Amino acid sequence: MDQKMRLLIVISSFIVVSKCCEQIRSPICQTGVGYNLTIFPNLAGHLFQGGAIVGLQNIRALIDQKCSPNIREFLCRVYIPECYQGKPVLPSWEMCQEAYEGCHQLMSSLGQSWSFSLNCSKFEQSTIDSIKTKSKDNTEFWFGTGVNKLCNAPHATIACKRNIHKGHMDSIVARFNGNLDTSQVDRLMQINYTYSAEHITSCFNPYSMPGGSFQVDPLSPAVHHPWEVRNTPTITWTANPSQYYTLVLVDAGMGGNAYAVFINILGNDFARHEAVVDYRAPMNPTEVDNPYVFLLYEQTGRISATGSLIQNLTSNTIAALHANSHFRGPKAISWVRIKQDPYSITYLGSRSVVNNCPSLVSEALHHHPASFIPSNTILDMSVDVTYTPSSISFISCCKTYVYNEKSFSINPIGNSTVKTAHVRSSAIPSVSLSKRDWYPEAIQFADNELYTLMMVDPDAGSSPYLHWLVLNIPKGNVNDGVSVREYKGPAPPSGVHTYYFLLYKQTAKINPSVIGNYTTSCSRCGFKISNFVSNNHLELKGASWMLSSHDEYVRHLHVDESSKDRTQVCSGQSGFPASCTSVGSSVTVG
Repeated sequence: MDQKMRLLIVISSFIVVSKCCEQIRSPICQTGVGYNLTIFPNLAGHLFQGGAIVGLQNIRALIDQKCSPNIREFLCRVYIPECYQGKPVLPSWEMCQEAYEGCHQLMSSLGQSWSFSLNCSKFEQSTIDSIKTKSKDNTEFWFGTGVNKLCNAPHATIACKRNIHKGHMDSIVARFNGNLDTSQVDRLMQINYTYSAEHITSCFNPYSMPGGSFQVDPLSPAVHHPWEVRNTPTITWTANPSQYYTLVLVDAGMGGNAYAVFINILGNDFARHEAVVDYRAPMNPTEVDNPYVFLLYEQTGRISATGSLIQNLTSNTIAALHANSHFRGPKAISWVRIKQDPYSITYLGSRSVVNNCPSLVSEALHHHPASFIPSNTILDMSVDVTYTPSSISFISCCKTYVYNEKSFSINPIGNSTVKTAHVRSSAIPSVSLSKRDWYPEAIQFADNELYTLMMVDPDAGSSPYLHWLVLNIPKGNVNDGVSVREYKGPAPPSGVHTYYFLLYKQTAKINPSVIGNYTTSCSRCGFKISNFVSNNHLELKGASWMLSSHDEYVRHLHVDESSKDRTQVCSGQSGFPASCTSVGSSVTVG
């Protein structure tokens, strides 16, 4: 039923020649429309499917030239309407408007007019009715009847902690505790967003954010992202030119906060409004698609924005509009579904509102599997690893290398590759731990919370090499844990190796002496990580990783510290052995 409600415009007065659904025979509509049964007559006046197929073929050029993203589905729903429970399901007004704006000029150039059967006005009242019905549907959104199952699941979404309206408040209308009455809704709003392409950094990883535009369709299951709605939209509606209006945007799912309150809009001249609350992008940083609701009210006249009115409209928007006799309505309602993206995660994370970087790292981890990491792992904590190596110079294969001082955090999402000299044994990293949660809970730890941090190289052999192990970390402070194996920097003998930082939650203190049971005689080799995790009842909570390759610093270590044969170690390196008999310039690495 959810998919059907996208367009749910069932015309009960439709005169049906055959009350039975039939299979779609039109090749044009057999794919890409989301349904396979149809019923007649249709809106174009065809009593049977054969005539509809011919009529649709006459305007096939619109589909072939893709004049609108939804043109195929729109025309199919007009000519070959979906059959649902013996009745036709027709296009929404929003779908018709999008198709008209993209295609009517092309249709004119083909010598045809946008016919009566395609006129968007005939879909308006049915669309209004469907929007009102959906606003009362207690199964439509995450806070509906399925919320208990959602919020009691392992690794439950952090949206659950902001579900302050519980119990019977399971639909958009119900969320506002009796202060939202849609009985006066009598028109539609056309809401359009435009957004530009830019580059951002989120959770230490660069992202290329797209550009584009879209029209808000409350009947569509389409989910958008904060990046797409960061700019104030353009909004129009059917209006009396001498009538004043108020437009608001509120969060229906997590707190009811106002994201825009505009008063004294004359007619539908939305650009000339008075802002009680300036527009701000719906910054949902969670995994659930949350509805942000646009509501249009009529005013009895021009309103003077007094201090008390401003306070009420800001703090309890819908209740204030409902209680104040200067506002009538709402006269229109719409909403946009918003789900997290890198932009919202970094925007709210940088302002210490919420930490949801683990969700992005979890997604990356699924594309970077390891035998000792369960395939269905969902991370609950951030493991932020920062290196601040001092400058260093060394000779490798008769060349002098100079590495400058720098500071950087590793980027697991982007599989960051680091130079071994920058992560050498003397450059012990700092590790910051935080939870996937709202602040301040994200950085709060109970007195009895203990963690284990390990750094391993699974590419070192049949069992991982243990580079670092810290046990019994209290209150999220790695420096206060017991360092059982001191940090040892990467030195891959060949190729590229992956180095994982893994954070586990303990159920009890671990005796450091047991570590010898899980390694060979070298104390770091052949670390039986799965056995260690299982025997100590550890739960993986956070992860990070970096890549490093066999490079000049590793060759320097082999020759100068491990006394390996230089000729063998440096064989095949550019300029070797000629560089050993000439005076060359040093190589500087940033």
